[in-house]
Amino acid sequence: MKLPRPVDGSAPAWHLYVISSPEVTSVEDALRAAGVEHRGYYRIPVHRQAAMRQWGAGVELPFTEEAARTHLAIPVSPVLSRAQAGEVAGAIATA
Repeated sequence: MKLPRPVDGSAPAWHLYVISSPEVTSVEDALRAAGVEHRGYYRIPVHRQAAMRQWGAGVELPFTEEAARTHLAIPVSPVLSRAQAGEVAGAIATA
């Protein structure tokens, strides 16, 4: 499991908290079973989407494709309680 790390000198807004796991399907299943909303954005990398096909044809971007395959946005909010955060973490731990 990889957690987001701010770049030195940055001040992230954290409007999304995106984790990464080679076992993303198991993590999604565990979150779903616990009733925790989550989302994988851009599962099809931008360079492979229809609107970008003419520019992405033949382009290999292995890190982009891995990120698309393995990322998952989990709940983050200033009103997320410690108990709720614990529920999210607990669900992920069962994956």
